[in-house]
Amino acid sequence: MLVVDQLRRGDHRLRWLALAVCAGLGVLLAGLWYLQVVQSEYYRERMRNQTFRTVRVPAVRGKILDRHGQVLADNRPSYQLNLYIEELRPQFVAEYWRLRAILVAERLAQRAAASPTRPAGVWDGLLDRFRSRGPTIRPGRDDIQQLNTQARYHVVSNTVARIAALLGTPLEIQPKDYLRHHFQWPYRPLPILENLTPQQVARFLEQAPVLPGVDLEVQPIRHYPHGPQVAHVLGYLTRDDLARGDEEEGFSYSLPSYQGAVGLEAGYDQALVGRPGIESIVVNSLSYRESETIWTPAEAGMNLTLTLDLELQLAAGRALQSAGPDTRGAVVVLDATNGDVLALVSAPAYDPNAFLQGISQADWTNYLNHPTLRPMLNRATQGAYPPGSIFKMVTGLACLEAGLDPAATYEVQPNPRLPGRGAYFVGRRLIRDTAPPGEYNFRRALLRSSNAYFIHHGLQTGRDALLEMGKRFFLGERIGLPLRQEARGFFPYPREVRWQWTEGNVANVCIGQEITVTPLQMAVLTAAVANGGRVYWPRLVLRLDPPEPGVQALPVVFEPRVRGSWGCGRRTSRSCGKPCWPTPRNRKAPATGRFASAIASRRRCVTCGWAARPARPKSSRTVRSSSTSRGSRRSHPTRTPVTSWW
Repeated sequence: MLVVDQLRRGDHRLRWLALAVCAGLGVLLAGLWYLQVVQSEYYRERMRNQTFRTVRVPAVRGKILDRHGQVLADNRPSYQLNLYIEELRPQFVAEYWRLRAILVAERLAQRAAASPTRPAGVWDGLLDRFRSRGPTIRPGRDDIQQLNTQARYHVVSNTVARIAALLGTPLEIQPKDYLRHHFQWPYRPLPILENLTPQQVARFLEQAPVLPGVDLEVQPIRHYPHGPQVAHVLGYLTRDDLARGDEEEGFSYSLPSYQGAVGLEAGYDQALVGRPGIESIVVNSLSYRESETIWTPAEAGMNLTLTLDLELQLAAGRALQSAGPDTRGAVVVLDATNGDVLALVSAPAYDPNAFLQGISQADWTNYLNHPTLRPMLNRATQGAYPPGSIFKMVTGLACLEAGLDPAATYEVQPNPRLPGRGAYFVGRRLIRDTAPPGEYNFRRALLRSSNAYFIHHGLQTGRDALLEMGKRFFLGERIGLPLRQEARGFFPYPREVRWQWTEGNVANVCIGQEITVTPLQMAVLTAAVANGGRVYWPRLVLRLDPPEPGVQALPVVFEPRVRGSWGCGRRTSRSCGKPCWPTPRNRKAPATGRFASAIASRRRCVTCGWAARPARPKSSRTVRSSSTSRGSRRSHPTRTPVTSWW
């Protein structure tokens, strides 16, 4: 071998190199022997005392933007002080022995006071020399556990008091809060103070070395820059410190996170919350943290772009506030061409930022749970009220469909109690009219909002026709906005009130009484009348975008959806001139049968979107009148279809 031959020839440099290599190998072998043999028991005991904790790390919540990209909900950095209890173990031991000495001394004093005294003899003096000089009382297992808990709480409370004196802020930790943290999350840092001001951060960084175990950390927290102006649309978040649900399976615990309670924060919580990260923490036999490793980083949630126009939203809020600070009302603005919600305001409102810091009992009792103001109620979608005169649109459409001639006049009688005002009599009951008496056609009655005109023609049209027309606008049904705050109102089907409603009830319905609707439902109805008959699902969300441009995720776009059409009955469409016949909802066209030829012959109407078929020949038809007695019928001849309303 070449190396051995060189060593035999006396190459001194090669000999020194070989000696150095052999010395290095000897050192490595000695270290391996030390670890494997000498330190084997130490590492074996350490592995028995250590275990792993898999931690769920919440992700940064996605932003919420308006249709122009202006921020409605964002995240801001929040500085908070955390106390790592495992770093205070030397102080725990010292405090434990101090409290134990006090306990032993108290029990010795109690024993001495309870035992009778006797004069010391010669034998007692001799025996005292052989007796132990230490304490003869040993605490039991329950005493030791109580002393440990009490010692830890004393050390933690003293540390919190030092932090309070340093920052100039009153701080106090309750025993129940510390015990809850000690028994549930000993490996998690104990939060001391959240949302520190810049002055408090500067004071802490200046004197941080005198506070062992205390660390300053930064976490993202939700922020609503416009506060109450968008509260009922966005909703608010609630803090969730417990790990629960299917998504928490496999984790030992979850770091404090937030979840949506109501509003869009709750409706799109899964998209906004993102994907949590996974962190592994090594703890010892006392469940205190030794080290931590991030396995999977958290991924931020998707951004939510709404159909709201922030400027219009703020203008609507200012309009409500101009009536007074305690104004109760709602404003809904829709785009009639596609159903986009441009503004949705409810007053009074609350500040969603307050829920992140916790609501005090005084604020909840005096304002948030006020029996009259009720700021937690979303009056735009959750408040059901009688629509009043705006329901006359439905009454007018039902009358026109039944054959009302808009040019025909009706004489409104004067009110004998209020000169200059009209009235309508249902039996002996007088219904007041805000319009003056005189002759009214359809156009003038709608402009002056004449109660008498619409009650008169509504009673002739009948209860069933009025309710069926309202059902074409889906009154009495939920709209389905993802706000988790919605009421359906009260708008019955004809069969539900067939034997309950009298002629007086029908007269009330003609002018928007006896029923309840939400402001959003009436906005949808008005938009359908304005666009020619299409009833849109209100669209509040435009799209879901990935948090960053480089993320491999496609945006989710929500297109406008047509819910239905109120139809035109025997009227003709303005676009094609053919009579429109609304197809019943939730009914599939049969492939065969006696309806197959009729459905196949229908053509799609351009304006209202319903299937059209040739007009039926004129014939008399029988209509049940709600103003007659039960079982009686009144016949009306079919009139010529009306091509315009006024």
